[in-house]
Amino acid sequence: MSTSNTDCKILVLTVGTGNTEDLENSLYAPLRKSMDTDSWERIIMLPSQHTVKYATEMQQRNTDFSAEIRPIPGACDENDADASFAHFDTVLGELIESDGVDPKAITLDFTRGTKAMSAALVLAGVARGIPVLRYIEGERGKRGNVVAGTEVVKEVRTEVSSARQQINLAEKLMCGGDFEAVCTMTKISDLENLPNQLRNRLNAYTHVAAIYAAWDRFDYCGASKLLSRDRKIVSEAGKFTLTPEMEQWIERLASYPNQNNHREMSVYLRYLACDLLANAERRYRDGLFEDAGVRWYRLLELIGQARLFDHGYDSGQLPEDDPKVKRFNDKLIRKSTRLNESKKGTLQAARLQTARFLKFLKDCLAKRLLDENEKYYVKARNCGLLVHGFEAKANMTQEYIKSIIDNFEQLLHEDRQEAHEWLAVARSLDFSKLP
Repeated sequence: MSTSNTDCKILVLTVGTGNTEDLENSLYAPLRKSMDTDSWERIIMLPSQHTVKYATEMQQRNTDFSAEIRPIPGACDENDADASFAHFDTVLGELIESDGVDPKAITLDFTRGTKAMSAALVLAGVARGIPVLRYIEGERGKRGNVVAGTEVVKEVRTEVSSARQQINLAEKLMCGGDFEAVCTMTKISDLENLPNQLRNRLNAYTHVAAIYAAWDRFDYCGASKLLSRDRKIVSEAGKFTLTPEMEQWIERLASYPNQNNHREMSVYLRYLACDLLANAERRYRDGLFEDAGVRWYRLLELIGQARLFDHGYDSGQLPEDDPKVKRFNDKLIRKSTRLNESKKGTLQAARLQTARFLKFLKDCLAKRLLDENEKYYVKARNCGLLVHGFEAKANMTQEYIKSIIDNFEQLLHEDRQEAHEWLAVARSLDFSKLP
């Protein structure tokens, strides 16, 4: 049988023993009551090996509906919650994955059966995202059974327990840096009927995850806009709440200065360099070595550009008629190379040319930058798949990659003492070490 619409209503219910001295009133009548509460397109009974005979009897005496019987395979497995769960999960999985039934179209009745069976069906239902569970309640007789004729069908909504699961999953994803996954997961959730505490926490996680996702992909202006949209929600994200330092850092990165203001640009590029190193570390953490390599390759160039701004020059717009630029370019021409034309009246220095121009200007960090440009990791990355080459260059050992990151941290500190503080804030986007 194949169904694919959400209107197909399916009842799945456990079958127990009832009172063997009065099966009619203790088992068959309650089963019938549960089956008669709605117009079901399919009914699936889940007996144990011991109660298959009762399910078969129920199937034979009620010809006005079609009921399937899916017994727990193992003898005595009705007292094994794990075995019962495995069977129930398989049945529900076939409905949802093979038959295309929407979990919202399924109702589970866990009234009958052993305690292990009831617990297993509830857990399987919650795990499969089934929103409605039910059981039959009523007045109890002397033997503890529900008195015939007093049965009342009670429903349990699973949104609250599912929301708790979502919160747990969202926290794991945040710790792993999967911020976009958190946004996607919580956006499709129905939060309307949740208690305020759970609803507020999920809303807060959605909001901060969107901020962190924008920050992580260098969309600093987008992160800043999200941050200013609703600061009250942001403050309810528990251990993932943005600190004042993180908020200030996002605002700094979102405040792109006038490129003609060389002093402000030199500071801003150092913010970018620290954030880029922290981003490369997260890519390294996630095993994305090619992505990490592109970042540290760009980082080396950023440091040179920042120091060139200190000298009053923009590497992308060097004035052609500037005496120092002219002398430096003449020197390059004698070596069969030269600065590239940028736009009318200006020249452009590439990464290595920027380091050489810094040496020409007697910059104290120029030699270090030139030495770094000659190292294997730079040359390898330059001919890597994501830059100019045709194959990945991620075959470096973890120890070597870690040494590259440590080396860049030292380079940033040599460039500016404040880099230690800036880098600490940039690294705060990594929640992987949270308890």
